[in-house]
Amino acid sequence: MVALLMLPISSSHGQETDAIQDPTLSSCNCVAFRLDDIQDYYLNQAQEEIVRTFEKRNESLTIGVIGNFIGDDSLLVAFLKQRIHADPGFTMEVANHGWNHEDFTTFDRVQQSDLLSKSNERILQELGVLPEVFITPFNRMNNDTLVAMAENGIRVVSANLTNDRMPFVRNVTLTGNDAVSVYHFPATAKTGDLNDDDTEWLGFGHQDTLRSIRTSMQEYGYALVTMHPQEYSVRDGLDYQNKVDEDQVRELELLLDAVHDEGYTVVTVSELARHVTVPEFSEYIAIAIPFVSSVTLLLLSRYGILFTRKSMI
Repeated sequence: MVALLMLPISSSHGQETDAIQDPTLSSCNCVAFRLDDIQDYYLNQAQEEIVRTFEKRNESLTIGVIGNFIGDDSLLVAFLKQRIHADPGFTMEVANHGWNHEDFTTFDRVQQSDLLSKSNERILQELGVLPEVFITPFNRMNNDTLVAMAENGIRVVSANLTNDRMPFVRNVTLTGNDAVSVYHFPATAKTGDLNDDDTEWLGFGHQDTLRSIRTSMQEYGYALVTMHPQEYSVRDGLDYQNKVDEDQVRELELLLDAVHDEGYTVVTVSELARHVTVPEFSEYIAIAIPFVSSVTLLLLSRYGILFTRKSMI
């Protein structure tokens, strides 16, 4: 029997990767909420009602805007701009959610950088703010994504949590510049999701989401909750109506109240980088070695030779 020993290797595109740090995360006792799929016209009543719910409680929110789908819905744009630039007021951070909500891993680094640049420019033009957070469409990214982000001044990325997408920070060196740190904070909880056959969105009760938040806090030191307009919209069969599901909004209100009662602080996605310590990300190469005992593996792990999957992201 053999085991796969994963050793760090150099990165491409002129990046430098330092040794991986102790993967112990420090807790910030904070929760971030991200609202994906912000776009013109599509279920805009639910989009606005979710924002109002956070605004009423003066709790921070990060919204993921699809660059090529914003600007024509004048009412939605005006609504968002008023909240983004409210002074004083609650904090609503704007994240880049792709140009056409495309799978970035199907493009090379140059193309990914161009898509991020176009989306950032459109968001700046329409909403008056330049995003520093990227919410990956379809929760997919690769090493080129991290470089493309750094090239566009985006320092934080968020996909969903899987075994291959743990929290990390990556130092990316661009030609002629110092290294910049790119953080990944995956979503660890959600207020709804697609059903088993992907035909409709189902809203969760606040207690279900709260349990996920508690688990995430214990394991990662933070929690990041994903929301979509679909789960807050009334359905007619399998068709969504541009009408708010008041019951689901009530679940969101109860969730925010519970988060407050538990003593958690609500922050934006980018603020997590200032509050949570995460392990350094490194690429790995697989080497086959003879079978060794679990004690030996533990010792190897303690001295920096870590076992992991080859594809971190």
